[in-house]
Amino acid sequence: PLPLLVGALFATYYHLLVAPAPSYYQSLFLSLGSNDTAAAHLRALTVRPHLAGTEANALAADHVVSTLSSLSFPTRVTPYEVLLSYPVGRSLSLSAPGRDATAFALVQDTYPGDPYAAASAEVVPTFLAYAASGSAAAEVVYANYGRREDYAYLASRGVNVTGKVALARYGKVYRGDIVKNARDAGAAAAVIFTDPKDYTPGKAFPDGPWMPPTGVQVGSTFKGVGDPTTPMWASSEGCERVSVAKAMSTHDMPGIPALPVSGRDGEEILRLVGGDVAPEDWQGGDGAPVYRLGPGPAVLNLTYTGNETIATIQNVISVIEGKEEPDRYVILGNHRDAWTFGAADPNSGTAALLEVV
Repeated sequence: PLPLLVGALFATYYHLLVAPAPSYYQSLFLSLGSNDTAAAHLRALTVRPHLAGTEANALAADHVVSTLSSLSFPTRVTPYEVLLSYPVGRSLSLSAPGRDATAFALVQDTYPGDPYAAASAEVVPTFLAYAASGSAAAEVVYANYGRREDYAYLASRGVNVTGKVALARYGKVYRGDIVKNARDAGAAAAVIFTDPKDYTPGKAFPDGPWMPPTGVQVGSTFKGVGDPTTPMWASSEGCERVSVAKAMSTHDMPGIPALPVSGRDGEEILRLVGGDVAPEDWQGGDGAPVYRLGPGPAVLNLTYTGNETIATIQNVISVIEGKEEPDRYVILGNHRDAWTFGAADPNSGTAALLEVV
């Protein structure tokens, strides 16, 4: 994440002899905001995809700087050089005995009338940041949410994950843990799908707000904090760093190839998985195929190539000096970079933050 930090000391109404009830402050605070202004910020921030380390994200930083500076707040931009992860190439195909191999498109559909569709060419291909480059061609084992207890259950049923491709669904735990747990269980690769049961409880976009059939969740699989090449210290100019190779080999990295896929693709894979029927709480929703444990006969052929490189990010920092207890801080923050356009994550928060100040 690329934090946007705004230090603020609020001394409003410090002169009142009797402090009003918290509900008064809450009502006052909410009354000062404008939906129109917040919406304008959101539109400005999300006009293009703005992945960390890209020119588009630097332009989003310019909007934040301009907004804060227009309020006469002392504002500065601090650049950092950090290790970021980008996809270079990936492929995924499904095969089974007596069935021709099917290559997955690994793209998210656009929709007629979507004003953002024109900029979709700038969207980064679906990937899991910091996944290991490599390939695997192996039978599929279904691992539910990919938790440790899910792999313990598979072991209790005699399902061997070693050398297989683990298929798990999003939810319950962080995606980095899903891949790490697959690695620790001996899997050669991991695939994570967005199960409609959990992410499409109502009408899907564009008819409703929920995840459409080709929607894919992308994100990081790094389990550490901050820049992987500067563990436990800041990535300041001229600082000491560990090598990229060393950073990528730590236990906080996934260590195996991994890809995210849509709910539609996940269900297509599960239609070809055999073996014992999975427990009821491992099953999908209405209209889903019966989920089975495997292994096989479905085989996934997965290839992923990533580029882990040092890139520049920008922290925007603005300070409102307080009148009481100036040596103490209230820190408001929100990251600005997005995996795609960022209308929900994170820029709904960025827009709210700019409206707050």
